[in-house]
Amino acid sequence: MNENNHNKREKSIVDALFILVTFGVLMICALFIVLFGARVYKRTAHDMNLNFTSRTALAYVSEKMHQHDRHGCVDVMIDDGHPVLKLTQYINSDEYCTYLYSHEGYLKELTAKGDIGLIRNAGKNIIRLNDFTAARINSSLYRFNITDEEGNRTEFFVSLYSTQDEDADLKGGSDE
Repeated sequence: MNENNHNKREKSIVDALFILVTFGVLMICALFIVLFGARVYKRTAHDMNLNFTSRTALAYVSEKMHQHDRHGCVDVMIDDGHPVLKLTQYINSDEYCTYLYSHEGYLKELTAKGDIGLIRNAGKNIIRLNDFTAARINSSLYRFNITDEEGNRTEFFVSLYSTQDEDADLKGGSDE
């Protein structure tokens, strides 16, 4: 009988150890899943932030250009060795210019009367960027490069419609 109790005690110890080991393995697996999930979440949040920066700048510049999509109202100028997107509009026969440019780590915007010109440090900060470049490809197509804070570069193109239509009229041809 004593041997029978000894076997029961050994079985209960083995059963308890098995349960503890199984529980420990389960907890270690759960810990690894949480750590892996946290890393995936961190990477996803970081990538979303990068996409936000480039897409916000892209949408902002594109929308500003389309707001000023009139013949001769969009131009790229060079100021202090840096490209500046110049958007012109006329209100009550007064010329107003909106400048989009990179300065001190930001995409900036400045709107001023046409005769005042660009004052680089007077612009409003739009979004943090390392660099913003603009180039006119032809009469209706512009290329932009945006470099975010981490050095990731995004290139995009914006096409204007009014210039294309007026170029067709100037050439004497139209599809209509």
